[in-house]
Amino acid sequence: MRTYGQAKEFAQQQHRSGSASWHNMCQMFSRQCVGAPSFGSSAREAFNRIPAEQRHTSGPPPAGSIAYYGFRDHGFGHAVFAVNGGFVWSNDILRRGHIDRVRWDVFPSRWRLPYRGWISACPGGELPVQDKDAPPTYRQGRRVYGSRMRFAQDDSDSVWNLQVALAARGFEFENGPTGYYGVHTRESVAVFQRRRGWTGSDADGIAGPGTVAALGLLWVDG
Repeated sequence: MRTYGQAKEFAQQQHRSGSASWHNMCQMFSRQCVGAPSFGSSAREAFNRIPAEQRHTSGPPPAGSIAYYGFRDHGFGHAVFAVNGGFVWSNDILRRGHIDRVRWDVFPSRWRLPYRGWISACPGGELPVQDKDAPPTYRQGRRVYGSRMRFAQDDSDSVWNLQVALAARGFEFENGPTGYYGVHTRESVAVFQRRRGWTGSDADGIAGPGTVAALGLLWVDG
């Protein structure tokens, strides 16, 4: 099974590749995002096979989960991979066979498929579900600094959030997060990258998609 960062990168790679090979393959795409083996020939069958304690009806579906739409007793249904901000990666929704990122709630109106819920595990193991209610925080003196990212936004104060995520992992910021990507922030990012075993251009202190994912933040691919 993949980590959340790996699952999100898989979805982004399929989007960037321009491949149109995912037509009518929503369940296969979604399970491959998380690295799960086959557990249903359709989205409807897959969701029905999951034990009740691993099916959840809350929305939006949390990042790292697979969400399902449709009906229990008829139709093929639809499966998507959920990411931060109430967005999901889906095939066919914007372009036939392609993978695109859309809001989690477009399917009832676009395809008349009601939301069924999301799963936290499958026969292959636990899914990399993220806790949307626990953004990075750290304490400095009597003050607690937290992320300025909001669940309903794509991105917000990205450098501030990066500094908070680094500080939550033990990096020092004497005056707290500033929102300025200066020398100290770049050096801290480089140290974090080297600790993960990265070298060369992968440890240059620039927070690209891999670093952002490793810190548990949302990367917005413009």
